Amino acid sequence: MGRAYNVIDADGHILEPLDLWDKYIDPGFRDRAPRIVKQENGKERLIMEEHAVGDGQRGIGRIGAVGARQGVVEGDTMAYKDGKPGGFDPHKRIPDMDADGIDAAFLYPSLGLFSGAIQDPPLAAAVCRAYNRWLADYCMPYPDRLFGVAMLPLQSVDLAIAEMRFAKKELGFRGGFIRPNPYNNKMIHHPDYEPFWNAAEELNIAIGIHEG
Repeated sequence: MGRAYNVIDADGHILEPLDLWDKYIDPGFRDRAPRIVKQENGKERLIMEEHAVGDGQRGIGRIGAVGARQGVVEGDTMAYKDGKPGGFDPHKRIPDMDADGIDAAFLYPSLGLFSGAIQDPPLAAAVCRAYNRWLADYCMPYPDRLFGVAMLPLQSVDLAIAEMRFAKKELGFRGGFIRPNPYNNKMIHHPDYEPFWNAAEELNIAIGIHEG
C-alpha cells in the first residue's frame, strides 16, 4: 500500500552547498562554475558566468534565512553557509517537515534560480546537469518524501530536452522547471519552444514555471 500524502509542499527550496559545482560540474566548465565571493562591503555576492547577480547591498546570505523558526534572523548580516541546516542536509530537513506537518516536498533551487541569466547555452547546461545530479543525491535518502524538480537550460531547446530526458530517465525526477522570463529574447510561449513542450508531454514530466 502506498504512502498517504495529506500535505505536500509544492514549492520547497534547498540551499546549494558552496562546493556543489566544484564537485559535480563537468571539469571543462569548473573554472566558470557559479561561486560566492565577499564584496568590499562584507556582503556575499553570487558570481554567475563571471557576472555578479543578486542584491549587492543586502547580500546573498539572506536566502538561507527564509523559514527560520526561532528568534530574530538578521538576514542582511547572515553568511550563506549559516542558512537553515535542512536546506543543505536532507537528514536535517525531515524533522523540520515533520514539525510543520509536511508529508512530502517538491524541491527547487535557491542560488540556481539565477541560472536563467547565463547567456552561454553549454555553460547553462553544465550548471543544470551538476545541480540536478546533486539534487538527486540530496533526495535519495527519502525517496517517498523528497522530490527533485530538475533545473532545465532553456537557453537551448535541444539542451533543455536532453537535460529533461536525463532527469526523468536517469535521475527519476517527475518534474522540471524554467523561469517565466525571456530566454534569448523570446517568451516561453514562442513557437520556437514547441519541441520542448512536445518532449515534456512525451516524457510525461511536469514543468513548473518559477521566477528567477
